[in-house]
Amino acid sequence: MMEISVTFLLTGCLIQGVFCGFSISLPKRVEALQGSCVFIPCTFDIDQQYVTELTDDSKRIWYKDGNPPTVVFNSSRPDTASLKGEIFGTPTEKNCTTRFDNVRQSDEGSYYFRLEGSGRLKYNYYKVEIAVIDSPPEPTVSLFKDQQKVKEVKEVTEGSSVNLRCSTKIFCSSRPANLTWSSSPEHLLNESVTQQQRQEQTELISDLIFTVTHRHHLATFTCTVTHQLQKQNTKHKSRTLRVQYAPKNTSAHVSASGIVLEGRSVTLSCSSDANPPVLNYTWYRDTEEPLKPVQSGQNLTISNTDPTHSGRYVCTAQNEHGAQNASVMLDVQCEYQEALLIYSQSLLYQTSDFRLYTHTHIY
Repeated sequence: MMEISVTFLLTGCLIQGVFCGFSISLPKRVEALQGSCVFIPCTFDIDQQYVTELTDDSKRIWYKDGNPPTVVFNSSRPDTASLKGEIFGTPTEKNCTTRFDNVRQSDEGSYYFRLEGSGRLKYNYYKVEIAVIDSPPEPTVSLFKDQQKVKEVKEVTEGSSVNLRCSTKIFCSSRPANLTWSSSPEHLLNESVTQQQRQEQTELISDLIFTVTHRHHLATFTCTVTHQLQKQNTKHKSRTLRVQYAPKNTSAHVSASGIVLEGRSVTLSCSSDANPPVLNYTWYRDTEEPLKPVQSGQNLTISNTDPTHSGRYVCTAQNEHGAQNASVMLDVQCEYQEALLIYSQSLLYQTSDFRLYTHTHIY
């Protein structure tokens, strides 16, 4: 019925060659918690030719759509309304923001706003859908970068400034809802994170603002909302961050412990933490200036070692976001050097035993 009225009035304006300045701003759908109240944010405008007919005595009326439509609230007779509540502001402020109290399941449906002024000013505006729910919904957790929402599966780059936002619907209560954050690992909430909270007409919003580091990769942030209704109601929503970063904690090591004997095989290995994973591992000899690549790959194997292989080896781990180096010493000795070392150690032990024996007998 409302859509027919709007179409008729617009058609009439076009036929008469007059610009139609009627408009309304209101959500397409609002949710009401059963037994509580619902806010409908609403403003309207009228065609300039009716400005003188809009006064503070103008009627602001809500109809529930049906066949026929029924009046549920009339600002001129609020006590007789089937839906108790209030329309805020005044008609001349062009305010139609409304609160309906004690909403029941039978109140669910489509509603439209009607303005009646003096003279010819009578207009039906577009609909809003009121949905009645049994319990508060989960909060919504969204990630923003450069004021643009980031999809759930999308990754952000280390060094980016982000805003993790939790929002929840506001329902009528003597005590407001409460939003709190937690994280896993727990310490991330204490690392240069700014928390901001604000209340809008129909929502309570809490923002976490911080600069992303590699430590945030696969970290989970959880928003908890507690509604203080007839019974306390708690809901949770989590968001796991995915962060891209250059190689970190790069390390290099030799497969053999201690010295390596000439002629033996030895493997040098490199590892690193990166996202996306390391694209290239490159090995260099530290004895060359400038450094020249020896081999590519995570492992460097030297099959037949000799003392000329001794020295420091540098591993570079690289992905699309950067690179990091690590180094390891390789010590290759001849067999006679190994035998000489063992003999020297043996003499040292024998000398120590002799001194201990002599000292004991003298005592």
